Amino acid sequence: MPIENRSLPNGLGKEIRMGPYVRHLSKSIRLTIDEALDQEFASCAEGRLTAVQAHVMGYLNYQFELGNAVYQKDIEQEFHIQRSTATGILKLLEQRGAIRRECEEKDARMKRIIVTEQARQAKKKVDSTIAGVEKKLVRGLSEEEIQTYIELTQRMIRNLEE
Repeated sequence: MPIENRSLPNGLGKEIRMGPYVRHLSKSIRLTIDEALDQEFASCAEGRLTAVQAHVMGYLNYQFELGNAVYQKDIEQEFHIQRSTATGILKLLEQRGAIRRECEEKDARMKRIIVTEQARQAKKKVDSTIAGVEKKLVRGLSEEEIQTYIELTQRMIRNLEE
């Protein structure tokens, strides 16, 4: 029987449907990573950052280093979040002095997001914290196992896009 039509045994005599299982597992991993980052940030000077804010700041700093302009719609697309969620994150980052928004000359409705010097200074600590959590995430896994996981999840995404 093809895998698409099969359920996976979970060792308890019940069967798990693959789609809901992958969705649950993915969400659990993401939430656990975010909780670990939140705990790490709470114990350092960047304690006012949440995991999501830290990821947005990482993205903004990366785009700044590349010389790319970033707008709110880019944040929405990159992080698969709604407009209202992006607005809230950016508003908090702006209040904390991590970013500022500047109107574009050609279209005043478009506001470019600029990372401040303060955000660039915090980047090393944020990157170090994220790297530490990622190291915990893959602890005990071989390079081959990590690569296999990446390949399998990418293949699942491609399967769904067909």
